[in-house]
Amino acid sequence: MEVELKLLLADKDNDKLQRHPLIAAHAVGEMRTQHLAARYFDTPDLHLMRHGAGLRVRQEDGQWIQTMKAGGSVRGGLHSRNEWESPVSKAWPQLGKLRKAVGDDAQWLSVLEAPGLKERLESLFVVDVERRSWQLEVDGSHIELALDHGHIDRHSQHLAINEIELELKDGHPASLYAFALKLQEKIPLRISNVNKAQRGYLLVRETGIVPHRAQSLDLPAHASVGDALLAVIGNCLEHIQHNETGVIDSEDAETLHQMRVGVRRLRSALKLFDDAAPCPPALLEDVEWLGEELGAARDWDVLLTSTLPRVAASPGGQQGMLGLQALVLDTARAKRRAAAAAVQSPRYTHLMLTLGSWMLQTAPLLEDSADQFSRHTLQQLHRQLLKRANRMDDSAPRTAHRTRIAAKRARYALEFFHAYYRRKGARDYLKALSDIQEELGRHNDLVVAAQMLHELAEQHKTAEAAIQFARGYLLAQQAMQPADLDDIRGRLHKLPLPHIRRG
Repeated sequence: MEVELKLLLADKDNDKLQRHPLIAAHAVGEMRTQHLAARYFDTPDLHLMRHGAGLRVRQEDGQWIQTMKAGGSVRGGLHSRNEWESPVSKAWPQLGKLRKAVGDDAQWLSVLEAPGLKERLESLFVVDVERRSWQLEVDGSHIELALDHGHIDRHSQHLAINEIELELKDGHPASLYAFALKLQEKIPLRISNVNKAQRGYLLVRETGIVPHRAQSLDLPAHASVGDALLAVIGNCLEHIQHNETGVIDSEDAETLHQMRVGVRRLRSALKLFDDAAPCPPALLEDVEWLGEELGAARDWDVLLTSTLPRVAASPGGQQGMLGLQALVLDTARAKRRAAAAAVQSPRYTHLMLTLGSWMLQTAPLLEDSADQFSRHTLQQLHRQLLKRANRMDDSAPRTAHRTRIAAKRARYALEFFHAYYRRKGARDYLKALSDIQEELGRHNDLVVAAQMLHELAEQHKTAEAAIQFARGYLLAQQAMQPADLDDIRGRLHKLPLPHIRRG
């Protein structure tokens, strides 16, 4: 299993990296320089990629080497993948040798034994880099640091590469994060959650930026709380980090929304494990900061694309609306730029690296049963939800908002641990909480929109008439379409917790 941390840096900082005192302090032997040109192979229908595998052939020290990397995971920028290598006689894969290297791993043998695979293979793209590498001994761990500078070529398309790979040869994975954090003190770095093969496939598929939604978790039956913490926090980080590119390089509202949801799930997850493994306050503060940066941008997106169109469609709503929409658009774009800057900031990278290090060091200390932990936690969250529901009051909007937050926390917890519960009961519980969240959320969206328009009116007096009309419409909607708190309270009290699976 190959374990490595990938980091992006600007070309101008390459010399700074090579002169970094950390390398001089920990290097064993001299820097090695190599020119590496690797051809990546797959079928026209991308058989290998669809099964989570990448196959390349490259020349190393005069010898052709074929490598297949497959499976594994990416958690907080830490790539863990199966890797099989074997020498070949030319710049083309030899599947017989690869099958021998894979051995008795039935899953990956079946991928390689697909009918006609050998005949259908073709070269899709080339990764051409100059690699400078150092062998490091760091606090008992052996790490290979590689600086790759070059490009990926696919016909007339070119994609620049400038990245660091920290590969763990021996020791504890947390040492990769610790070393990266020290590098980041002097060099601006960003975590990379995609490898070179995945970037090459983006050129092949030409799919562009696609929002990444939360992926389902299947925890093993006998997992420990530590295993669950790694899986749950890792799942949240994947949700967040796979939307980074969309937030930075596009104006797609859904990528921003998904990244914000990822942060909300992360906050719920950290609170979920709080009794067993309290997260350091500085980390929690940074997570809160990230949520605020993304939340501000998302709220203005919702106002622009959802709330204002409803106002404009109301009788008399067109008057002055174009000017108001322009003001909101300008503010939404400014908030989006601020969110993108936050995601590219050293503070964000520091948060991701520190969080990854914390979870790796914390997980081995948590040996209790994950399914028992989930049962106790879900019961506790359900009791808190009913308590909040009992306190809901039409005259105090915050009480409904607190109930919505409690419903969201219970829903996220069951989504994380759903593998331990009977399918129908879990599905019914999740749907009921989702419906209640949506009902209470519609009311909250109107409250938030009215507050934002009030802020806008103080900054733009010339648009005050249109803003006050919009605020009046929203306040009227709040009064005319209140959430039925008694009905919601009754449904929650009748809602049974799902039963744990047996056997």
